[in-house]
This record gives sequence, structure tokens and C-alpha cells, in this order.
Amino acid sequence: MKSTSAAAALACAAVLGLGTGLTPAHASLGARADSVNADLVRLKGQIRLSNAPGYRVDEITTPQGTVVKEFISPAGIVFAVSWRGPVMPNLAQTLGSSYFGMLTAAEQQQRALLGHDHVQLRTPQLVVHAGGHMRQFFGVAYVPSLLPPNVSIADLH
Repeated sequence: MKSTSAAAALACAAVLGLGTGLTPAHASLGARADSVNADLVRLKGQIRLSNAPGYRVDEITTPQGTVVKEFISPAGIVFAVSWRGPVMPNLAQTLGSSYFGMLTAAEQQQRALLGHDHVQLRTPQLVVHAGGHMRQFFGVAYVPSLLPPNVSIADLH
């Protein structure tokens, strides 16, 4: 029984990027988008900005090919993030300490692991879908209360 729990914890850590020493990502979920430029320099990434009705998307591509999208409200708040690529972003940085804490606590309490390569969490405060395997990671996280009214969940991928 303990070996199954240990295997589940290790699998979740791999999906979440815990303890892997991965490069930090971008502005934190729920925070102001001001830190994107500093993170862009630290990552040596390339940024592409685009506007959608009622929000902005900052898309940063790292030299390793991982694309992290930050969805930013007109008030300058990151209401969602998504990622796709060969290297998992550091979710502690991307989600910020309080949301990352919610994710890890929920995983431990609810066993949110959906197999060895997927994590799903849905609470009123935070929704996260993450998964993948070596060289092909993906995910989306958003704060339901911060979603602008005109944003569809399908827009966040």
C-alpha cells in the first residue's frame, strides 16, 4: 500500500514539476502581469502579444520550445495560464505560492491523480488540468472568479 502511495506521489511530482529544478516561468496566476518582462529576460524567451475581446494573451516561448500563455484581464491581472511543450514550467512560480499550495494540498487530500500522467483539480478558487510525459507536457490553470465574462474555457488552450 505504501509503495502505491509513494509511486503516486512521485508521478504527481513529475507532472507538477516539483523538485526538478526547472526554470521558473512567468507572472503568477492571480497577480499583476508586471513581472512578465523580468521573467522574459531570465528565461531568454521570445514574447508574442495578442489581444482578444476583453483580455490580452502574453505568449512566451522558451529556447527549449515550451510555450506558456498568460491570459491577462483589462485590469492587468493574470486570470489563467496554459502551457505546452517539451519542458514543464515551474508551476510553483507560474501558479504563485497560494494557488500552488492549493493544488498540492488537494492532490494529497483528494488523490487528484488521474493515472500516472494527469492531475485534475476543480474547486471554486482554482481549476487545473495538467498532464503529459517526457518531452510533451501540457496544462491549463485558471481562477474562476477572475475570468472575464466573455472568456470561454476553450479560449484558454
